[in-house]
Amino acid sequence: MRDEVDKAMQDKTVRTAESRQATGIQNRCQRDGKIWVRGVGKRCQSAIQLGVNLPPELSKVSSPATVPGMLEQTSKTLSLLAQHAPDMEKIGLPVQTHIDEGRKIFEALETADSTQERTPSADLPAAVAAFYTKKGELYSMLKVINNAGHELFANNPAEDGKFNMSILHRHAPPVAEPAPTPTPPAPTPTA
Repeated sequence: MRDEVDKAMQDKTVRTAESRQATGIQNRCQRDGKIWVRGVGKRCQSAIQLGVNLPPELSKVSSPATVPGMLEQTSKTLSLLAQHAPDMEKIGLPVQTHIDEGRKIFEALETADSTQERTPSADLPAAVAAFYTKKGELYSMLKVINNAGHELFANNPAEDGKFNMSILHRHAPPVAEPAPTPTPPAPTPTA
């Protein structure tokens, strides 16, 4: 089965479909969110310098690396920005355009994230669907083998620790083959 999965991974159709599924739109939305957060942060830093009392979260210019982090930060920033918009407008720093832009970015990122998470299997080419099926079967078999190893060596932590899913890590260093241990002779039955 592992050979079938390896063969399917070499199939150009699989690689092409997986790369198309990568996150182009999501990455653009994430980039737009980072730019928006920087712009809002600079606008809020200016407001603070002009005497507006704003929470420190608004002047922080940091960009989360993950989509959930960016969604959370954008949501919090939008809420705080809307709450303090009247104070900023009093000193000539309107933020309504920033709020509108932030809402659009938030909605686009949220949509891109949910679309990427739920790619319908019907949209996948047959070779990709077959690859995912084999990959799932292989994963299930590895789990069964690992569970059996944990059960068998429950009283031996050193041996138990050898049963893990590290084989699934694509960039894991190669595992050295353990030296073969001789099998002790079976006891002779006594009558």
